[in-house]
Amino acid sequence: MAPPKLAYFDRQTGKVGYTFNILGCDERDEFGNCCFDWRDMQCSLINESTSQSGSRAFFPRLSHKNIDKYPQTKMTIVVTELAQNPIYCLLFWERLVRFMDKTKPLPDIPEYEGYRHLDSITAEFDKHNNRPEVYWRDMSFAQQTEIYDELYAEAYKIDWYSDEPHPEITKPWQRWTPEPERKQTLNWKYKAKRLFMQLTCGIP
Repeated sequence: MAPPKLAYFDRQTGKVGYTFNILGCDERDEFGNCCFDWRDMQCSLINESTSQSGSRAFFPRLSHKNIDKYPQTKMTIVVTELAQNPIYCLLFWERLVRFMDKTKPLPDIPEYEGYRHLDSITAEFDKHNNRPEVYWRDMSFAQQTEIYDELYAEAYKIDWYSDEPHPEITKPWQRWTPEPERKQTLNWKYKAKRLFMQLTCGIP
């Protein structure tokens, strides 16, 4: 019955908002919610027990830098079901940092493709570099999964403690070519197969 406690990251204003009241908060956004400057947020890597048998996993924990003053800003994020390796937490934080960086276009990933035109910096970048209007949507789910696995394999090799930034893939269409012929038709056979796999094996 209680309203959910949520946090949201606003790229346009550079603020992090909370849908519940936080003691000591002295700034509110256009929705009347407590908010803090993105630059005042921090992320720490924690390793906690997840079961009585002693299984442990890594989690990214976000909070205000002044955690003693704003303890309610603490958020523990579940990034994957198999978090025995911290790489998933590091990539989660990297993605969030890139999303909030208004000096660069949005990361070119499937989740943002339908909204890139709404961000002025991203729209200008796409226009200047002749980005295909539809890129990820021309790919099959299987091809996207292959790219996902390829990028994670590369991420394992990155020295995350180095001061040197790793080159970013800003033009994925120059590296991977969509294979629309691999896309499956959303007919009743495909839907029945996916539903069966989801219910029996937990596959998305």
